[in-house]
Amino acid sequence: MPKRIAPYHIGIVILVLALVFVAWLLSVLLPIIEVEITYRYKKVLRDTFAVSDIRGLILPQFRFDFRGITSTHTTDGITIPAVFIDEPVVYNVDPNNRSAYLAALGQGVAHASGTAFPGIPRLGYYFAHSSTPNLVRQYNAVFYLLGKLNPGDEIYIWHAGDRFDYKVTEKKITAPDDVSFLQTNSPAETIVLQTCWPPGTTLQRLLVFAARTQ
Repeated sequence: MPKRIAPYHIGIVILVLALVFVAWLLSVLLPIIEVEITYRYKKVLRDTFAVSDIRGLILPQFRFDFRGITSTHTTDGITIPAVFIDEPVVYNVDPNNRSAYLAALGQGVAHASGTAFPGIPRLGYYFAHSSTPNLVRQYNAVFYLLGKLNPGDEIYIWHAGDRFDYKVTEKKITAPDDVSFLQTNSPAETIVLQTCWPPGTTLQRLLVFAARTQ
């Protein structure tokens, strides 16, 4: 007769599988919780202390210039104070070349080739990951908090050492294959920031539109 598996052996296997599942779940949730707590902590400090030099002491990772705007990437970069984004931008990246755009996203935010550079009155298209570092370890997740932006929030983009100022006008969620926004023929300078939505998935795309202010 075949040897029967003792009930306690089955119990041990179930326990081990349960522990593995819990460990996996924590590995997914903890980075998300960390990002949210860090965001809320910085937001409270920013809203509480209105004087930039005091905030600079408490949040030394942010450098405030004379206009109260933060950035450490003033050659080619993007700063969004509302969600504490301060990242380099890799310009002229082919969005249809997987190896090229993955390499760019590993550095920060990618500007799509064929779309307008800052200062040109057409649409400029920028994209980045929204996954937490634990979900996609090899890439940055700089746009994870992009969904928290609201109309009126400021965006600053640097290109070749010059800064260009924008304000958010709208945001919307679209299908992954919807590229109709690229057909915009507005004479005004506009940018769109794109990332996956919900964060950490590829189910949809979040688009944030912003218009040039100066």
